[in-house]
Amino acid sequence: MKLKKHNTIFATKMDLLDVTADNQLAKELMELHENKCRECQEDRLSCTVRPSCKDRNFLNILIELGIEPEDLPSFCYSQYLNHIQRFITERKGRRMIDRRLPIKDFLSALRVSSIRHFTTKFKKTWSKSASIHRNNAMLLAGDGLLFHFDFARGIVVMNPVYVKIKSLEMFKLYADLFSKYYDLKSEVKDVTLNWWILSIAVDVEGTIESMKPVKSKLSGSFDALNVEVSENVANIHAEVIIDENRKPLFVDDIEKAFSVSSKLRSGEISN
Repeated sequence: MKLKKHNTIFATKMDLLDVTADNQLAKELMELHENKCRECQEDRLSCTVRPSCKDRNFLNILIELGIEPEDLPSFCYSQYLNHIQRFITERKGRRMIDRRLPIKDFLSALRVSSIRHFTTKFKKTWSKSASIHRNNAMLLAGDGLLFHFDFARGIVVMNPVYVKIKSLEMFKLYADLFSKYYDLKSEVKDVTLNWWILSIAVDVEGTIESMKPVKSKLSGSFDALNVEVSENVANIHAEVIIDENRKPLFVDDIEKAFSVSSKLRSGEISN
């Protein structure tokens, strides 16, 4: 475990004060956590069932920073890999969200040789799945699991929920994935560089009053929401403005729009 040598990477991500102050803070935090990790791993039972950092969030941060596996706290990392493997293959343990892993170790933990091997193997067991591959990113959804492979960084995020949508390309990528997964027609338009509209068409029966529950379920996720009904088709228009002074748009917000639309179509949401 060699964390202190990665102080500069941590400081760059912090970007809170000036460079000197951020570097000093990063150095101190890394030293504190390196000692904390060492003490935690000395008690292997506690490290396995109740690690010192909740949900192994510090380990997750280190992986997000791109720190090499050989520099990570080894026993903690081995337990992390084991928990992810069991969660995916056996669905044991509570739901894991926003968990990062180097793609190489992710594949090794699941005993598959490649991304293609992984998708082929698990699509056979999932009742429903969808995937999309564009440039250096691949998204895969299946039976309540979601994976975001970032090939440029060599990292996969399992069940991204609170991952922020920062670009139109990423917005379109997730919209296209959920459109396929929920079998709904959708379109993303960019009004300006940071003002985007997600439109979803849903086959329904009912009047405009029956759309009120949809608005209540999605109002907190988007900056504006409009529902139009014509010829038994509800057109849901969700608008978002990406700005550092506004609430971020998360992956979960996009999935919620499609999940609610799917329930509207099936009749699970009524007036």
